[in-house]
Amino acid sequence: MAKIKVFRCRICGDPYIGTGVPTQCPFCGAQQQYFVEAEDWNPDEFNVTLSEISRKNLEAALQLELDNAAFYDCAKNAAQKTGDEYSIAKFKVLMKVEREHASAISKFLKLSRPELEKQACNTNAKANTKEGFEREERAIKAYSKFREDATEPRLKEFFSELVKIETDHLDLHAENLK
Repeated sequence: MAKIKVFRCRICGDPYIGTGVPTQCPFCGAQQQYFVEAEDWNPDEFNVTLSEISRKNLEAALQLELDNAAFYDCAKNAAQKTGDEYSIAKFKVLMKVEREHASAISKFLKLSRPELEKQACNTNAKANTKEGFEREERAIKAYSKFREDATEPRLKEFFSELVKIETDHLDLHAENLK
């Protein structure tokens, strides 16, 4: 029988227990290469001296993630009213992942995780999927720019992985729009 171990995700910092690392972080969506065994975790992962531009970009990223999480929460609630189980699940997990990104960004900024503000959404899951697609496109564009602006290697790594994660979300929406 395989032995249970504790791992940590370097992108969000959350711990995971299992016999091995998952293919993607169940909390933030990062690829498995970002997992380390808990005893190898560097507690300074989020202690980065930030340039002024990186601080501003992280603040913008935080707002983007909070807005997207709130939008997906609204979309999940709209799907619940129609009993659309697939859309409930999709929007719920997207909300959780975006919320986790906000939490990770807050760690870099040394902030407590802000609460979500209400966001409007459509009552139709297809329309919310289309808006989700557009939101993910904006996030990818922003994070690509933030990665290029960053002088801190850790932030380049962080924003690079967010681009990959948001691209996965974009692909999910694209598949649902066919």
